[in-house]
Amino acid sequence: MARIDFNKNLYQISSDLPSSLKATLKDQFPHVQRKSAIAEQIEMKCGSDPVRRHVKENHWFFQGKNGDRALCIAPSFMWLDFKKYTDYADLRETFLTIADALLTAFPEVDDLGVNRFGLRFFNNIELTESNLTDWTAYLNPDLISIFSIVDDRSAIARAFNNLELNYGDLKLTFLYGMYNFEYPEPIRQKSFTLDFDGYIARQQTREEIAGSLDDLHGKISAYFEKSITDKFRELIR
Repeated sequence: MARIDFNKNLYQISSDLPSSLKATLKDQFPHVQRKSAIAEQIEMKCGSDPVRRHVKENHWFFQGKNGDRALCIAPSFMWLDFKKYTDYADLRETFLTIADALLTAFPEVDDLGVNRFGLRFFNNIELTESNLTDWTAYLNPDLISIFSIVDDRSAIARAFNNLELNYGDLKLTFLYGMYNFEYPEPIRQKSFTLDFDGYIARQQTREEIAGSLDDLHGKISAYFEKSITDKFRELIR
């Protein structure tokens, strides 16, 4: 999933989307639905307590032709979700085309840009092998060392780790392990999560978005490649 948060509230979106943006979306995202939502706004003034307001607005939800991707456009943000990921080139072209069409559709808004860019890759590996906690053939040994300390692996109900990284403007959270959705029951399914969630929090112009996307993808891709073995690469080809 890729998401941008605008540096200004585009309240016009609640009423309708610009015709130029609709034209860009109609081929890839033919199914659209407008839904009402409640947004929280916080006003900060020097010397006084923050004032919170709840504002009614509309969000636009789009579905791709095959239902394999979804898009949401709201007055303060936009996100694109690929339910079936093919390759980065497809994600990059699709997202940047939409972001460019959106940010150029409001010429009356001065200095419209982005103050936060997020990119998340959620990978859930599911296998049918009988040894539920043996991932040595597929994953970096450093990711699975937690299993070696246990006296009885059949008693494991969850083995999940949280790694947070600060690269200045770029932040990355890496969640990995066997989450077990049947917790607190012992693990009964061979499933391992590699969840990478990164963001860049600073003012960015429309022209800088592509670079931010590449920076985030480069960092996430490097950690993903470090996490897996050649055997796993063969498995997903």
